[in-house]
Amino acid sequence: MVLVERKIQVSNSELDVLKFIWRYEPVTCGLITHGMQERNGWHPSTTKTLIRRLLDKNVITFNTSKNQRYYTSLIKKQEFLETEIQRLLSGMDEGCISEVSYYLNGLVKRSDTEEFNDFKI
Repeated sequence: MVLVERKIQVSNSELDVLKFIWRYEPVTCGLITHGMQERNGWHPSTTKTLIRRLLDKNVITFNTSKNQRYYTSLIKKQEFLETEIQRLLSGMDEGCISEVSYYLNGLVKRSDTEEFNDFKI
């Protein structure tokens, strides 16, 4: 995945952590590691490595309060979604874009179904 104008590459695993941060920010490392362990079965050291990578890439940041680090994203979910959609559409011809638009429109209309919820970030 490429993030916004800065063209930062993030792996799918890093994106999982970023999605969790988007959902719960500001969020502690302990909550992130617990969430990733529950969701993906990851060992805490795996999640901490991914957090460190996101920090190194300036995708997330943290503030310290009462000896706790609270992580927040530097790239907002909306920015990410817009960039990913633009990236996806830039490689398609007009006919394909129409098909994708029709499919996405159908997903939005069925927004209360589980199929659509699987695609939510």
